[in-house]
Amino acid sequence: MSRYKKTNVGKIGYCDNKTLGIKGADGKLLNGGHYVYIREVKDGKCNVNVITSLEDRKGIYDLRKVGKVKYGLLYPIPKGEADFTRWSAINLDGNMKNIPISQIKNIGSKKIKSRHKFFVGKYTKK
Repeated sequence: MSRYKKTNVGKIGYCDNKTLGIKGADGKLLNGGHYVYIREVKDGKCNVNVITSLEDRKGIYDLRKVGKVKYGLLYPIPKGEADFTRWSAINLDGNMKNIPISQIKNIGSKKIKSRHKFFVGKYTKK
């Protein structure tokens, strides 16, 4: 079991918004899902951080999210240092807990450089 735990920690997977419990402004669950960064695994459940995009499809940056980067709530990842097509960021203030590992799809399909894993693991609020 310890080998299973260590293989998924620090990897990125995809999880739907229903499992994460992410709701819109109207209070309803959003369609689709988010990529998540797996922080720790224990007894078939894991703690994850949500990965969000800093820019839209047209390449325009969302100023609210850039402000969160300024205050340390998001950790930015350049698109050249990850498999994402846009600038992305890991949400540091929202650690989602007790997400079933079976609900996370495509674990390890996206990658970030290891230097980013160190900072995300060190500065995430628990």
